[in-house]
Amino acid sequence: VVDDEIGIVEIVRVNMEAEGFDVLSASSGAEAIRAVNAQTPDLVILDVMLPDMDGWHVLAELEASPETAGIPVVMLTARAADEDIIHGLEQGAVEYITKPFYPEDLVASVKIIINVFDPSLRQDYRRQLIAKRRRMLSANS
Repeated sequence: VVDDEIGIVEIVRVNMEAEGFDVLSASSGAEAIRAVNAQTPDLVILDVMLPDMDGWHVLAELEASPETAGIPVVMLTARAADEDIIHGLEQGAVEYITKPFYPEDLVASVKIIINVFDPSLRQDYRRQLIAKRRRMLSANS
C-alpha cells in the first residue's frame, strides 16, 4: 500500500489483514519502488498524490522494469476525473478506485485480481475499461 495518508494505509491494512493478506506500506514513491524491488509483492495499491514523486511516475517505473512489470497495480486515489482514470489504465494499472472508497470493494477487487484474474488477460481487460471510460467521457461532452 503506497499512500502518504496514514489513515488510508491503516484502513487498507486492517481490511486486507482481516482477509488474510500480508500488508507492507510505503509513504512515498521512492520508498515504494525500493520496497517493491526488495520484496516483490503480489499486488500494489498506489495513490497518485505522493510527496516526492507522483503515483504516475511510480507506475511508469514499475511497468518499465522487467522485474516488476508483471505486478498488478490498483490505483487508489482522489483523482477521479475520467481523464485520470483513463491515464492510470493506459499507464498499466489493472484497476482504478477513487477516494472516498468502500474498503470491502477494494478487498473484493484485490481478491479477484490475485486469485481469479488470469495475468495474460490484463491487457484486454485494461483496453475494455479504457474504451468504456472514453465512451462515457464522449457521451458527457
